Amino acid sequence: MGGIAVEGGSHVEIAKLLVFSGEASRVMEFIIVYKLYLRIKMKGATVEKQVQWVLLYVQGELADV
Repeated sequence: MGGIAVEGGSHVEIAKLLVFSGEASRVMEFIIVYKLYLRIKMKGATVEKQVQWVLLYVQGELADV
């Protein structure tokens, strides 16, 4: 997994993202983690591309809808 270059030449690594299964107790965690990831790794992408990317990590039941 590649890191993000920051001032001074160092890299910030981002943890592997988990797949969201639709568990109600994990909704806020999912939203926070993915918003942060999108801001860091996909800030130049269109909203449509960001949504498509997040949907790759959503599966099962109401989460798919």
